[in-house]
Amino acid sequence: MRRYETYLTAINALQTQWGGAFAMPVGACIESRTKRMVARYEFNTAPHMITEEQWIGYFMKANTPSHVDYASVDKAMKKLQMRTAWSEPESRMMNLQADLEAVLDQFNLTEVAFEHEQRRIVKYLANALAPASFKAAIATKLTLHENKRYKNEVVPFCAWMTTLMREFMTWEQAARAAATAGQSSQ
Repeated sequence: MRRYETYLTAINALQTQWGGAFAMPVGACIESRTKRMVARYEFNTAPHMITEEQWIGYFMKANTPSHVDYASVDKAMKKLQMRTAWSEPESRMMNLQADLEAVLDQFNLTEVAFEHEQRRIVKYLANALAPASFKAAIATKLTLHENKRYKNEVVPFCAWMTTLMREFMTWEQAARAAATAGQSSQ
């Protein structure tokens, strides 16, 4: 279904007011044997009797997890780590967010987590921050009442992290330059 959504987005981008590309229906994208089996065992009807909306609904159900094992998710998230190879804070955060989404996708939890577990996602991101001195400073800042909203909302937290990381990286580079200058003058 994800591939179909990507395909449909690309097709819709080609649509204009004068005409455009034709989007293939979901039902036409299903291999005929699979289509017959799903129609027979899931819908108890013939394949031609199933509407496009029913096909979409059937495949969209796969995006809803039947059981959420947060112990397994927590274990997988412990491996999440910000990569500090990039020199821009936006790149660091974007890659961390992509890694987080990849783990959530493994457990089919991306949508559910963003709807119901924002605080948990913020915790995963905060635990993955690097370097250690930045992570420690953020842990302290998150205990302050004035920063309470960042603990419960992912998007503001990420924007805040990008801003703080830019400041941190500026001071970190200045400190390194001062240390290097101090050593060379001795």
